[in-house]
Amino acid sequence: MFIMCNMINRKITNNIVEGLNNFRVVLLNGPRQSGKTTLVKKIADDVGMEYVTLDDPEKLELAINDPKNFLEFYGASPIAIDEIQFAPQLIPYIKIKVDKDTRKGHFLLTGSADFMKMHQVTESLAGRMVRYNLYPLANAEIRNKELNIIDQLFDNKINRAQNTMSFEKVLDAVIQGGYPEIYFMQPKQRSQWFDSYTDSRIQKDILEYRTISASKLREIKTLLKLLATYNSDMLNFNNLAKRLQMSNKTIQTYVELLESMYIVKTIPSYHVNESLKVIKSPKLHFVDTGLASHLLNLDKENLLLKKDGVYGGMIENFVFSELLKQSTYSDNNVMIHHYRDLRKKEVDFVLENRNGKIIGIEVKAKASIKARELKPMLELSKESKNNFQAGFIFYGGDEIRPISVEKQLFYCLPLGLLV
Repeated sequence: MFIMCNMINRKITNNIVEGLNNFRVVLLNGPRQSGKTTLVKKIADDVGMEYVTLDDPEKLELAINDPKNFLEFYGASPIAIDEIQFAPQLIPYIKIKVDKDTRKGHFLLTGSADFMKMHQVTESLAGRMVRYNLYPLANAEIRNKELNIIDQLFDNKINRAQNTMSFEKVLDAVIQGGYPEIYFMQPKQRSQWFDSYTDSRIQKDILEYRTISASKLREIKTLLKLLATYNSDMLNFNNLAKRLQMSNKTIQTYVELLESMYIVKTIPSYHVNESLKVIKSPKLHFVDTGLASHLLNLDKENLLLKKDGVYGGMIENFVFSELLKQSTYSDNNVMIHHYRDLRKKEVDFVLENRNGKIIGIEVKAKASIKARELKPMLELSKESKNNFQAGFIFYGGDEIRPISVEKQLFYCLPLGLLV
């Protein structure tokens, strides 16, 4: 069964190959177990690159202690180097090599931490490298859907006859998440996998990324579980600091670290200009709803019983996760924001493309939507004026339908379109 999962076509593949045709260095970042190694091995094989992984202790030792000769031996011809974050010592020598040999597609690098946050990488490879992110599987990849939902929204090409999954399938997708290795596992095995995954990421990977004491690792694990209860909420460092009896600065450092490891993601607020009266705090989401569900001890049955905000937060996080994943291969290069003004009028997501055009997206788990619930979307459309292109609300119903608010038309879309 796992072999079947490995055969799922990753939609970002063509982008990476195109990057190799146009840049000397291509970097593929993303969380561990998102499928980077499988994808990079396939691409390396297809384009004739050698593949080396720094998970190999002997190769890693050489890369750290003698990076120049490592590249002389392994990097004479185009090469894919997996888990490059373990040996940042290679970066200056990669720069030297690609400055001397300017052929395209010389290096395909992967990293399980946000390598671009490392100053020497940004400085050394600027203008020489293009970067892509690979997240766990999008449902569009699992079901091999041809159309990208972000492009459909910007092009206003949502088809009324488009196939949509039941809301029950949506809940299954929320609980399961998208990590390839667990896709065919039963709930008990998935839970065991997530336990191991969480421990490994915190106890092993963070230590390799930054020098941190054992007591601080325990603090990070405690914070991670607490963050799951704040999923899809405004990120308030003061509240978190009080709950955990830590300083604001410590909480902020830990959140940044978890974000650099692709476990959580903060999304900034949207504002047309600096004078706009909006709340500028970021919102917090988990990259994978399966991991968030595990941290909250949720299954489909008890998720439905949660009426304290957890239920709505998980559904919203699911939409965010699918948008994030599909944004990596959409034709529209988008930034994902949220919107909330001082009167607490809130729009869950604002997608902004490179031309400044925006799409508003609200998320409601219920099956019936009232026009008054789209007043915040209307406010966003007025504030952003000509930049506002369209507004949509993903909801628990089973049909695509329009809804008018003050003679402005918005569209209700079944959450099942994302499954």
